[in-house]
Amino acid sequence: MKKIIVLAVIGLFSLAFVGCGESTTATTAAPTTEAETTEGTTVDPCIADPFAPECVTQDNIILSYADWGDSTMNQALIDAFMVKYPNIQVSLRTDFDGLYGSAFTDALVQAQTADILPDVFSIDNVITGVNSGMLADVSEFYDIDPDVEYIYPNIKETALYNGKRLAIPSFQFIKGILLNMTLFDVYGIDLPGYDWTYDEFLAISVQLRQAGANDNVYAIEPLDWGAIDFESIFPTQDDASVGYNTWDGTEFHFTSQSWIDAFNLRNQAYAQELITGNIDWDELGVGYPWYEGYVGMKIAGSWNLGMVDTMYELYGQEVGFWPYPGGDAGQFPPVILDYTCVSRQSAHPKEAYVLAKWMTFGREGWLTRLDVMEAEGELILDRFPIANYPEVWVAADDFIFYVQGLQENIDLLEYSKPDVDKWLPGYSAFWEWVGNPENDYWTKIEEGSVTPEVFAQAWEDKINEMVQEAMANIATEDEE
Repeated sequence: MKKIIVLAVIGLFSLAFVGCGESTTATTAAPTTEAETTEGTTVDPCIADPFAPECVTQDNIILSYADWGDSTMNQALIDAFMVKYPNIQVSLRTDFDGLYGSAFTDALVQAQTADILPDVFSIDNVITGVNSGMLADVSEFYDIDPDVEYIYPNIKETALYNGKRLAIPSFQFIKGILLNMTLFDVYGIDLPGYDWTYDEFLAISVQLRQAGANDNVYAIEPLDWGAIDFESIFPTQDDASVGYNTWDGTEFHFTSQSWIDAFNLRNQAYAQELITGNIDWDELGVGYPWYEGYVGMKIAGSWNLGMVDTMYELYGQEVGFWPYPGGDAGQFPPVILDYTCVSRQSAHPKEAYVLAKWMTFGREGWLTRLDVMEAEGELILDRFPIANYPEVWVAADDFIFYVQGLQENIDLLEYSKPDVDKWLPGYSAFWEWVGNPENDYWTKIEEGSVTPEVFAQAWEDKINEMVQEAMANIATEDEE
């Protein structure tokens, strides 16, 4: 099947391809980039705004762009970009349409082989891009960009490889808790405060399950039908210095008591049948347990916020989006990051960086995005700026109040702790090691034959070994 997809992608490339960074000489005179001060001296305005139209190439050039997002929104953003930068024409690549996740990344690898990468593209697996050599180092632009100072600190330092900025954080998606407020009301359970703790979350889970047991009501549905990952988040709420899954910027700490305790709480929640799982919903005539009101709380990403409308319109369920519960150190919202990259094949890396910024974290791009959403009558914002621009947050107000609890999530973003899944080398490989047939840890954990007290040390040693080895390999490749 993969071979068929790849061949189809290559065929589409040949039809839709616009080369990386085509250019012609502009016929109009280049505007001056000097301004006179009151003292009679001149200064270069490009120091203050290095990416203003007069500070990039004045040649007529063509760039191409690809991501898996909404094509209507992408085209609207590109059209606005070309108004500001009239000598830069941007082609929205259609040969990646319908591809997501790993299929999108595979298509990028095929495009690289054919020497037809887009100038700017999103990527689901940054490490694949790093290892293939397709990603340009945009440090020289990123490091002088004044808007980078507005990026939230914990996000700013991700996707750096030996000092090279090979991927740009683009959007953050908030991980929180969707609450079925209708179900809480049915069982007479008080809604928690927005500043709740994970101890309260677990206590409410028990209360919900006990109250709804005869109705086949469960307390928790995992994120996108995956597994519960308390161990990745709870420790970050008990220690302000600990990042996602105990990552501290150098290594993981699975032997910490907080990680072991959180993993045991995960196992306990499964044992107490708080989590949707071992039940034949088809036999009960239930197609979608969460949608139909059989689950009180869903661990969710903000990309799931469309459920708020769907559940009310189709099933009469009123839903809010609570911040992820905190711990002893406070409340630190987990966020999931997307990344955008500039191709090493691009002939115009500076202009490609300007486009990448516009389509992702840039101030003007975000204001344009919100204007387009308003014009289209959209109500819910499901992704959020990685930079703290006051005027963008003001413009976003109308898209935030619609969902109860969303503003309280946003108020905590300065304390967010981003995931490492897409960018940290060795991380995904470690989880493959955990689940491979030889180790088969997940089966052993489910059976209760091993506990985190037993395997924490082995896991910690292995993940740190794999991450450090992968980082070292990147450093070695840089030297060659």
